[in-house]
Amino acid sequence: MRHAAGVIYQLGVAALFSLLLCACALSAPPLLPAAAAAIPTLLATPSPTAYPTATPTAPPIPGAAPPTATAALSVPQPILEIPLAGPAASTRAELSGMAWYGEYLVLLPQYPSRFGSGDGAFFVLDRAEIEAFVEGSLAGPLTPRLLPIDAPGLRARFPGYEGFESLVFDGKRVYLTVETRPTDAMLGWILAGRVEPDLSVLHIDLASALAITPQTKIGNLTDEAIVLAGSGDDATLLTIYEANGRLVNAQPVAHRFSADLTPLEPLPFPPVEYRITDATPADENGRFWAINYFYPGDVKLRPGRDSLLRLLVSNLPQVERLVEFQISDNAVRFAGTPPVYLELLEADARNWEGIARLGERGFLLVTDNHPRTILAYVAKP
Repeated sequence: MRHAAGVIYQLGVAALFSLLLCACALSAPPLLPAAAAAIPTLLATPSPTAYPTATPTAPPIPGAAPPTATAALSVPQPILEIPLAGPAASTRAELSGMAWYGEYLVLLPQYPSRFGSGDGAFFVLDRAEIEAFVEGSLAGPLTPRLLPIDAPGLRARFPGYEGFESLVFDGKRVYLTVETRPTDAMLGWILAGRVEPDLSVLHIDLASALAITPQTKIGNLTDEAIVLAGSGDDATLLTIYEANGRLVNAQPVAHRFSADLTPLEPLPFPPVEYRITDATPADENGRFWAINYFYPGDVKLRPGRDSLLRLLVSNLPQVERLVEFQISDNAVRFAGTPPVYLELLEADARNWEGIARLGERGFLLVTDNHPRTILAYVAKP
């Protein structure tokens, strides 16, 4: 009965969205507010002068409005949970990101020191096991193994350390983001490292750390997602701030870095409501997918008109969706693909914190500890 009620709920929400969308289409409201200059902003002005920092400013984004292809509501996609066993299944893992290293999926705990010995550990799963489970030829649960990390003095290097947020691999290189609160203001970081080919240890180069000033004064928010574009010495990295809605961030940008973490000119980022919590690497066309999540109780985000739906968030339940973006020479834009909406729980929201592609078939997603640790597969529509 609970399953049937959930299905009815999903269909009802979809029908409500469709009716509202039709009404909005008839009135054809503008996607951008008529008086953009009047939008309140909470741009941050911290000045961590003791650290090298990336600038948060960039020119306005041209053509920021999403294409009409994104106006239609997709049918919510079902979630296939991949059960886990061992320490990674515990809520103490607080998984905050994941990325592929060759044929291995590396799961990132927010606080690696809770696991293993020494400086702690990440977790690893084999692609073959994941695909076998998705195809139904292997029963769960899957048990991730430990990937020890080498990061002596990690906490001392980052005053107000609040853990890791994302990672991405480029061959043996690894790039990570870290969140800190050294004072009343937040401060994000990007840093590099390398992994041993046999996954015996992952070395983190603390000396490579570069601070990234947040784009608002909202607590607990920094550049949380990291996107790899290209590879090798020609690779570039983008970091994406969590809050890019019009009412909290008047000029959102994606910070940009070279392969050796030299800061480059940031790229304008489109105004998108709710939180961006993780993203995939960009493909050969510069396209990448990001998690776009909202829990209605998160009033600090002050969400306004959702340009992907042309609706006000006050009419919506929680939002759990994937949005595709595209990197161009002078901006990050909506890719024009309809968002992938996830089937919702009946009475709670899942805080999705990690995303990875599973080939062309779909995506892998992982939560932190809310409502519990969940690794899931979502087919691409």
